[in-house]
Amino acid sequence: MNPIKYIITSTNVDKPYPLYTFAIWLYIVLLVFEGALRKWFLPSFATPLLLIRDPIVIWLVLVGLQKGWLDFIYVKAMMIVGTLSFVFSLVFGHHNLAVALFGWRIYFFHFPMVFIIGQLLTRDDLLRICRFFLYISIPMTILIVIQFYSPRTSWVNIGVGGEGTSGFSGALGYMRPPGTFSFISGYVAFQLVVGCALFYYLIANNTLKKECQIPYWLLIVILICYLVSIPTSISRTYFFQALVCAAFVLLAAVFKQNLRLKVILFSGFLLLAIALLSATGMMDTNVSAFTARFEGANKAEGGIVEGTLGDRYLGGLLEAFSYGDIPILGYGLGLGTNVGSKLMSGNMYSFGFNGEVEWQRIVGECGLILGFSIIAIRLVFSLNLLRKSYSRLSQQLDLLPWMLSSGMILSLPQGQWGIPTNLGFSILLGGLTLAAIRTSTIHSKQPTLTQLRQNNENTLLFSK
Repeated sequence: MNPIKYIITSTNVDKPYPLYTFAIWLYIVLLVFEGALRKWFLPSFATPLLLIRDPIVIWLVLVGLQKGWLDFIYVKAMMIVGTLSFVFSLVFGHHNLAVALFGWRIYFFHFPMVFIIGQLLTRDDLLRICRFFLYISIPMTILIVIQFYSPRTSWVNIGVGGEGTSGFSGALGYMRPPGTFSFISGYVAFQLVVGCALFYYLIANNTLKKECQIPYWLLIVILICYLVSIPTSISRTYFFQALVCAAFVLLAAVFKQNLRLKVILFSGFLLLAIALLSATGMMDTNVSAFTARFEGANKAEGGIVEGTLGDRYLGGLLEAFSYGDIPILGYGLGLGTNVGSKLMSGNMYSFGFNGEVEWQRIVGECGLILGFSIIAIRLVFSLNLLRKSYSRLSQQLDLLPWMLSSGMILSLPQGQWGIPTNLGFSILLGGLTLAAIRTSTIHSKQPTLTQLRQNNENTLLFSK
């Protein structure tokens, strides 16, 4: 076996599969435009369209099981724990088959999709996906600006099913625009992928093949749209995830001297763009609404550290294990999701735990032991991806895995998997990060000691 080829691929997939790659692209397109179908084009089918991506996921996972692509410890563990929780939900929990199936599909089908994406995509595929999100972000920004300034009753702000409004309350009479998505959370998740791709391209654009580059004038337009969208979204989550992406760029510059000049130039250009936008006065209303929302929500939640960072990014870890009255086997899979709770004639807060806080939802549905197992699988796998992403940065100066991991670490460990759109973006970011790690280019003709160590690392990551 060619040792270099083994180091680079290190998976069960050893040839391209255009049909399955096309299915991943279809998954991505539906992820971005599913909300538009549910709001504007096919409102009468809003409920079934919520699961429009599930047939693709189920098919790819079944193919992966047949071809041996999913013979990994993380997948096996999640499938086993999810299936045990499914059985306990029917025997000891809520006894509702539809609700249990809705929860079970997350662990048995959607989580393995991370490994399908991670093994099938090439580096060129990854860069095409990055450019797709960057290009789409331009019309998406125009759309949210229109939504921001339009009345709640206007067509662009219509809600799921063609009724009500899709905008959440924001500040100063303006609402948080959702773009093509059903709710603002979907747009924020979309912008997390945009942020990872944008910061990567701003640093690495001129190092890529000509066909993979973005013209600099277009890259500037995309950056301006990204900056405009932050206050227009009136979303603190979006603001903090942008800071995390920027922090990953700065960390890369701190530890890798070769990147420092590029990061300094990028930082100067970013500050100049912000200054020019401020000088035009075009964003005064947006910034005022964002600032009011920021201050009001922080005051209500007890401050930035305790409320925003603690609850949102740590997922309520301590609170997840503080509900002593939750049954040892939980209340049952799917009960903490919006769909499952409605099928049980309640809501995400009706069953003794907060379904909006991800780790509380998991423990409430699955109980302490199985819930902790699911959290541990997600957390350990995510930290392993983060460690290997930094390894690719430090050993090969490959910035792509590192920047994708900045989004992955915010979504894969504690993203709201009970919401189908958020689940989709979390799985996508995990898969893209895994694919970026796998496709890091090694230029040497003979394996070095460092490359042999990478061989061992990949064996652990893709262990059978």
